[in-house]
Amino acid sequence: MQKILVFILIAFGAFACTPNNVKISTAIGKQIDSAGMQGSFALMENSTEAFTIYNLSAYKDSGYAPLNTFFALPILIGFDQGQLNADTNTWVSLDSSAYYQQLVKQIGRTTLLQEIDSIHYGKGIVSANMDSFWRDASLLITADEQLGFIKQLYFKGLPFQKRSQELFSKMILKEQNSNYKLSYLVATDTALGNEAWVVGYIEENLHPYFFVLHTSATEGNDLKNRNINLLKSILTKEGFFKGVR
Repeated sequence: MQKILVFILIAFGAFACTPNNVKISTAIGKQIDSAGMQGSFALMENSTEAFTIYNLSAYKDSGYAPLNTFFALPILIGFDQGQLNADTNTWVSLDSSAYYQQLVKQIGRTTLLQEIDSIHYGKGIVSANMDSFWRDASLLITADEQLGFIKQLYFKGLPFQKRSQELFSKMILKEQNSNYKLSYLVATDTALGNEAWVVGYIEENLHPYFFVLHTSATEGNDLKNRNINLLKSILTKEGFFKGVR
């Protein structure tokens, strides 16, 4: 089968680096190391656009397969086109790769790639394999671009219906109480060096803080929970979960 190639450009970068708005955190690096991982982390306070970052060069410049964080796009398309039900009781976990692979096929290659191109998601050469191009490293995205995407989603700034973006935001809400709301996407893959993404935001006192964690590990057991626990450990050390930020 002839490989179909599609070139994609980038438009979702969030980074606006100046010496005054970036704090490099070696402490976060130690937390990542202690978890048996390597990678990068960034936290952006929306109101001040101040960044706390570990591994700045990897955050800005290194592209990785988006893994299942890519499913945000077919889900938004599915809500727009009525292929997904707005009833929260019918939603399928984002861990269900087979379900969302089927949604990708249902939407169709032409429509999906038109949408990818229109929002300039990722960069690279997308293979014809509709079962794995978000995992096979033919499509790459940086941590900075992931942060920009999730920020656009939070503010309903993506070129999808506002209702679709609101529904997806509900899908990724993981924890909520009087002190905070925590929302994120998590994706892992043991075929690409035990890689993982956790991308999302935490809200305290109605103020959003956007974060992105990308890691690789020498050992691939329980990557999902290990990365979620690492994220929460980092956020705790940064003073979150108390409602005082």
